Amino acid sequence: MNEEALNVQEAKEMSDNRFQTAGWLAIVSAILFPLGIIIKIGQGLLGFSKFRFNAPTFGPGEIVFLVYLVFIVYVLLMFRKLLNERYNLHDLDALILISIWWGIIFQAGPYILWGLLALMSSPVSEAAIGITNFLFMAVAMITIGVVDILIAVKLLKIKEILNDLLKAFAIISLAAGICELTVILSPISWILVPVSCIIIGMMLLRENEGLEFV
Repeated sequence: MNEEALNVQEAKEMSDNRFQTAGWLAIVSAILFPLGIIIKIGQGLLGFSKFRFNAPTFGPGEIVFLVYLVFIVYVLLMFRKLLNERYNLHDLDALILISIWWGIIFQAGPYILWGLLALMSSPVSEAAIGITNFLFMAVAMITIGVVDILIAVKLLKIKEILNDLLKAFAIISLAAGICELTVILSPISWILVPVSCIIIGMMLLRENEGLEFV
């Protein structure tokens, strides 16, 4: 085997290792997401009922979600790489990047909005906080709902050459997107997030068994 072939083989092995790492991080993310929600709900109830404090906090729940965000950004980047290199599928590139930036903005948004409200009026009224949080959540859910539906539609258009995991991912994305668009049903989409993480993780871990495009 010549030097060029060795370099190609080493590059492939490194790429495979990154897929494997991303796959396991996706599985971990499936655990971190619901854990973060549970902790944040507890923090919110404790902060509001005991101390009458409902401003954005940075406690254990936020730390869990920060770790989740770091993991899921890497997972999504490797998922896009997998779709590009192994499946020759580039139609989702922009939508995956939008999902990544949406996740970052969704995490930072409440703190930015709270800071703006504090600059405009101090103390900040509970009504202003409630309205602002609702509007932010509604816009965020509708936005990611559109993205999830577009991802599902693009995948389902090539359903005749998709493997079972990609079909399952498309269906989950479609269901999540519909729930997110309603805003009211968006909590159901949160239940589907760990499912999506597990499916992506399985695809990354089993990438050598992927489909062949013709």
